[in-house]
Amino acid sequence: MLIEAAELRARLAAGERFTLLDARDSEAWRAATLPDASAFNVYDYFIPDSSEQEIAAMAGAFQQAWLSLGTEGHTPVWFEEETGMRAPRGAWFHWLTGREDALILNGGLRAWRDAGGELTPGSGGHTLLAPQPGADKAAGFHRERVASREEVLAADGVNTVILDARRPTEHDGSFAHDCCARAGRIPGAKLLFWEEVIEDGKFRPAAEIRALARDAGFSPDQRIISFCHRGARAATVYAALKYAGFRDLAVYVGSWHEWAEHHELPTAP
Repeated sequence: MLIEAAELRARLAAGERFTLLDARDSEAWRAATLPDASAFNVYDYFIPDSSEQEIAAMAGAFQQAWLSLGTEGHTPVWFEEETGMRAPRGAWFHWLTGREDALILNGGLRAWRDAGGELTPGSGGHTLLAPQPGADKAAGFHRERVASREEVLAADGVNTVILDARRPTEHDGSFAHDCCARAGRIPGAKLLFWEEVIEDGKFRPAAEIRALARDAGFSPDQRIISFCHRGARAATVYAALKYAGFRDLAVYVGSWHEWAEHHELPTAP
């Protein structure tokens, strides 16, 4: 699920077919990117209501956007400036829709450059993930890799646990985004700050991520549902735990942005 820059360079040179997906904004992509990389913005798309129809529409919209590139036979490789919250979210969308081979370029564009890889200006179209008519009727996807607010509310804290990937000030309620109706956290959620799983712009080694998860109160035999503000940082922690060997993982795609809007739902300060 991770690929190092030197390995990617070698495999490209050997003729393997990859679709390189730059998850940064279009301006950064046009300035300098990996050769022949496509710009694909998955960061700005979120669903305000994690109903079954909206979840299906989200998965279908991604499928349609990916297929529009015409390179579905290639292995997808997501990257950004360094490993952050954009490329893992792109890879998560691919895993959600059944592309188990989707990769994250560990260390991103910086690692590519440090490994001697060239950069070129981005050219061509810019794919923006956005709602599409009829997308909820698209092909199936791995429903267990995404969670609704009802599933989060039903988590028992033992077999199914909630992971808060936000910064500590969001977790303790001392900070809230302007767009959120309330501050706080989902009751019972344990904090694993997304930046803790990254060091020097790359994912930490798997053993270190397992230790961080254990110290935060998580174990591989639990179902772990991660959330953040709108689903991007939660995908970074999802990817980190997947890399560390955890298997029963999901992202609550509505995240705090949705939860805070529903005043009937409980919060912890």
